[in-house]
Amino acid sequence: MTERPDTAPGCPLHEAPFPLYKYAEHGEAEHVWETLRERYGQVAPVELEPGLPVWLLLGYEENLEVMRDWGGFSRDTRRWCDVRDGKRSPGDDLPIGMGHSSSALYADGAEHARLIAPVADALARLSDARLRADTTRAADRLIDDFCAQGDADLMADFCTLIPAMVLNRLFGLDDDFGYALGDLTAAMWSHDGDRSAEAAARMRDYFAGLVRHKRAVPGEDLTSWMLGHGQQPTDAETADQLVTMAAAAHLPTANLLGNVLRELLADDALARDYAGGGLLLGEVVDHVVWTAPPVQVLPARFATRPAVVGGTRVAEGEPLAFGLAAAHADPRLRRGDRDEAAVPSGHNRAHLIWGAGEHRCPARAVAERIVEIGVERLRARLPGLRLALPAEELWWAPSLFYRGPAALPVEFEPSAPLPAPEPPAPERAVEGTGPEPAPEPPSDALLVRVLRWWQGSGRRARRKG
Repeated sequence: MTERPDTAPGCPLHEAPFPLYKYAEHGEAEHVWETLRERYGQVAPVELEPGLPVWLLLGYEENLEVMRDWGGFSRDTRRWCDVRDGKRSPGDDLPIGMGHSSSALYADGAEHARLIAPVADALARLSDARLRADTTRAADRLIDDFCAQGDADLMADFCTLIPAMVLNRLFGLDDDFGYALGDLTAAMWSHDGDRSAEAAARMRDYFAGLVRHKRAVPGEDLTSWMLGHGQQPTDAETADQLVTMAAAAHLPTANLLGNVLRELLADDALARDYAGGGLLLGEVVDHVVWTAPPVQVLPARFATRPAVVGGTRVAEGEPLAFGLAAAHADPRLRRGDRDEAAVPSGHNRAHLIWGAGEHRCPARAVAERIVEIGVERLRARLPGLRLALPAEELWWAPSLFYRGPAALPVEFEPSAPLPAPEPPAPERAVEGTGPEPAPEPPSDALLVRVLRWWQGSGRRARRKG
């Protein structure tokens, strides 16, 4: 570890921050973790974008320390020295995790406990049977869209859509809105500024309309349970919570699914171990989280007082970003002459993707089930599933924050879509034990606007049924 000299000001602005954002353009950020570690130790001054310096936590223990110490490192963006000093506003156009909203993600202590309770309690009401039924139905509907073709891009046609489809069902809307939500999220992260801005506006309409619709017509869904919680969250708070839930669950889950599929399709030994029962699917997922984490960098925490992290002095209000990919590759996790892993991938769940401490992700089980069921349905439905090009020709999507395949082209034996499901029985399902009958399309003006935007956005035709 590198100890800063006493004369160092302890601020990224004075440390000639490393331009990390440049390495995201070609999907090469993973190549710089060891360079940064050699140059700076376990904490490095970097720029997430031009003029946005942060301390990047490279070490496993350093990441874990900051995650757990919510008293010393706040999630509230208003504690950021740039905001405190009037250089920025939380409402500015900032990278993921650097803005602010009235969700639990940006709160600490008692306020965090008040805001997270409706989310955690609503998620606790979901049974595995309900989640499996909704995920299986969403997966089958997506597979039905392309199974007769004999080829597909699993990232575009499946991985990036299934988390949105499942979340949308759990939120209480029909599948057309799930397709729209998936396309909205993809558009928001596109390199087309105008398209991204339009998608962001429609995303706000989606969640504001969803809350308004469920306030008027509650059902057995996450949105209604959150609105009816004893903490009595406001409509604005609930909408912000749902935005955060969708953002936190969608692309990380999509990339985790894509990375798991990539490994199973590209690594013959891993695929044989899994197919032969030597590895459980959950162990494959854990292995991929360690070796190809779907989130590389995640901002931010803000020091509530002067601190020393990994030998580096951090001033009050300075931002720290979690270097999750770097932490998982921390050489200190290996020991002994045999380089044996102290935290062995594939059989250990101490990875940091889901966080730790007060702000650990409450939807971890939901994300993991979506990934596992998604893999299971693809393998069951697509005989002879294989990569359509050599594994070494696959490339990573250009992103500093996320890591997943830019595309995952595959081939398989064409097959027919599944028969249309029987109409649901009129009896009301027991809460949390199975899927609710699909609701009638809502007439809320904001939701109608979202659906019309999606229908007229030039996206490829979706199979209806």
